[in-house]
Amino acid sequence: MVRGARPARSASEVTIGRDILDTAPRTNAVDVLRVVPGLVASQHSGEGKAQQLFLRGFDALHGQDVELNVGGLPVNEVSHIHALGYADTNFIIPELVQSLEVTEGSYRAFQGDFAVAGTVRMDLGAREQGVEFAGTLGQFGQRRLVVTVRPGEDPGTFAAAELGEGEGFGPQRAYGRASLLAQAQFDLGHGLKARVLGGSYFTRFDSPGVVREDDLEAGRRTFYSGSFPRQGGTVSRHQLLFGVDLPREGTARTRLEAFGILSDLRLRNNFTGYRVDDRGDGLEQTNGGSTLGLRAEHRRQVTLFDQPVSLELGLGGRRDGIQQTQRRYRETDGTFFAEEVDAEITQTDVWGYAEARLPLGRWAFQLGGRADALGIEVFDALAFRDPRFYDGQGYSRSAFGVHWGAKAGIEYALTDTWALFASYGDGFRSPQARSLSEGEQAPFVNVRGAELGTRSEGQRLSFQASLFGSQVEDDFFFDHTVGTTVFTGETLRTGLSAALQARPLPGLTAALSATVANATVTKTDARLPYFAPLVARADLGWERPLPGLGALLSLGTGLTLIGPRPLPYDEFSRTVFLADAQAALRRGAFALRLDVKNLLNTRWRDGEFVYSSRFDPSTPPSLVPARHFTAGSPRTASLTLEVHL
Repeated sequence: MVRGARPARSASEVTIGRDILDTAPRTNAVDVLRVVPGLVASQHSGEGKAQQLFLRGFDALHGQDVELNVGGLPVNEVSHIHALGYADTNFIIPELVQSLEVTEGSYRAFQGDFAVAGTVRMDLGAREQGVEFAGTLGQFGQRRLVVTVRPGEDPGTFAAAELGEGEGFGPQRAYGRASLLAQAQFDLGHGLKARVLGGSYFTRFDSPGVVREDDLEAGRRTFYSGSFPRQGGTVSRHQLLFGVDLPREGTARTRLEAFGILSDLRLRNNFTGYRVDDRGDGLEQTNGGSTLGLRAEHRRQVTLFDQPVSLELGLGGRRDGIQQTQRRYRETDGTFFAEEVDAEITQTDVWGYAEARLPLGRWAFQLGGRADALGIEVFDALAFRDPRFYDGQGYSRSAFGVHWGAKAGIEYALTDTWALFASYGDGFRSPQARSLSEGEQAPFVNVRGAELGTRSEGQRLSFQASLFGSQVEDDFFFDHTVGTTVFTGETLRTGLSAALQARPLPGLTAALSATVANATVTKTDARLPYFAPLVARADLGWERPLPGLGALLSLGTGLTLIGPRPLPYDEFSRTVFLADAQAALRRGAFALRLDVKNLLNTRWRDGEFVYSSRFDPSTPPSLVPARHFTAGSPRTASLTLEVHL
């Protein structure tokens, strides 16, 4: 089975192959996501919590503005208790990611819920035929074992398991996880092909919380200190996808897919100490989700005005069942003293889209549209609860809404490999179900995006650059540290992005990207907090055969620059520059690889926040905002031995 990427229809679409992924250390999902142009992935709450994402001027929190898909399985979770669009990618085994298909913006009809800043799709496959063992030992108690089996020539048929654990680089950072991913592709004859993808994942992790900047300066805390000991959680995810490619009829191709996902999360955090309650502000959140979905895609060519027109049609539906709670616990003994959320949610999204591309000489015109119908049912077990009575507890409500989105693009070919693009698209994110009232028209957050750009495609050099803008109606940002949603009205993101992939000489690979963005509230022209105004990334790799040893030497580095991010109260975060490096030597069936992250041992802050807190219950309460941070990892080295059989 040959799986091809969708042809690029805008300046900012890019495919990142395995050769680029191999240039720098990729030992977890954060390392994989950081290669996406302009994307920042922050892992500030331990090894098991979903990463906080920043892209194109959006603080996407844990996924609300970036649509993520792995092997056809959606990752974003609707109406999640911790963050809208919660996208936990920690189940991914990075060795299985063969390529990333990145569609920044919302200019394509196939992009659905949460595709506001963009969409990232990961294609899975095993690199080599046979059995591969990879064992890793590293600093801070890091231990990891990955076993991959690829029985035949098809890289899309594989099974892989990962076991990992570590003590972390400071207090309250220990973790343990296990992940299994397996996929089989079948040729059933007569042009009928099938694919089955399944997996299971579980993790238990600790979280260090935050450090107050004034506590660090006064010597009450160290840079890598933890705050409160009960933070952390457990996560599990089980998933299955079955897909069928129907026999081709001329230019027509049809794919049908059905998928199911079961997920559970239990998370404990305390970011404010004793600011709200003398017993402690610790929150335990649970979220159990079940997802069932169907998807159909049909592509074909038709003739219009004696010109070939490429059509892409899609239909789908997704039903999510969610059970979620939120309770406050005492810091002294961990017992609960208040219930804040106890809800059951059923959320159904049914969609359809169409997209057509008409070439006319050097010009090409693209037009598409998408419609999503959303139905929501909520049972709130705590609504109207009165301790004086046993009856009258709980409240049910439902809502319905439709989002209509237009997509359009113009392309002009300057040469066979160089073109100019103009793109427009309507994106959206679905609402948080518990915020809706009975009979309300489900209020999607509407996004209008536009882009002007250019791209050049070549075997040795590919380049793209674009000017972009996104207007968001009725926007909000959620400060997850204190659980407060701030509605801002209309907001505007603008910026410039550029990316380059080069393979100038045999064995030499380079991927460079930079994004400059701005995010403001339209009415006041005030800057939105937390977004990343400047993100630059460089991945460089070099391979050279060593004939005298019969071996292959590989060297690589990954460099990241993140400019100061605006924070609340007119403050800014610090600039971050990180350098990762790897060196590998392979001879026959054996390979030895040294990975070093944060090579310069930079003392950097993975997350920085400004809000009020009280960590010492003996001090007077105060609402004066203070700076807080979560520490990024110091220099960490690990050694991996690979055996290929």
